[in-house]
Amino acid sequence: MQTLSLFPSLLDFQMLGVFMLRATLGLIFVYFWYEKVTHQRAERTHFFEKLGLRPSKVYFWTVSSVEGIAGSLLVVGLYTQGAVLATGTLMLVATLIKWRKPSALPRNTIEFYIILAVVSFSLVFLGPGAFAIDLPL
Repeated sequence: MQTLSLFPSLLDFQMLGVFMLRATLGLIFVYFWYEKVTHQRAERTHFFEKLGLRPSKVYFWTVSSVEGIAGSLLVVGLYTQGAVLATGTLMLVATLIKWRKPSALPRNTIEFYIILAVVSFSLVFLGPGAFAIDLPL
């Protein structure tokens, strides 16, 4: 197949590109989890209180657990589609919160949350890529 690509031989390595997206997304969510649990616990609990979500500790631990588990699954490439549905949903909610109350999430921009949601939902269709446990048989 002829393409107009500048480097058509690199297209043989598409699975590596998907792997890089998956692993980077996973590492970002593991980092989110680590920061929340170690340094931002009180701040994030107060965040859920401000949004009117009570008991805030339950919401804090639920969101933190989803971020940590989904991020870890993405790093190793296990249950990728389920993990990216979870991360994409979290980022969609974060985008809506940032849009409605920009001061509620001061650390990142709305564009950051949108790009994480788009990458997450793209991986539902692209699959896990290379170096994954749940590669198709």
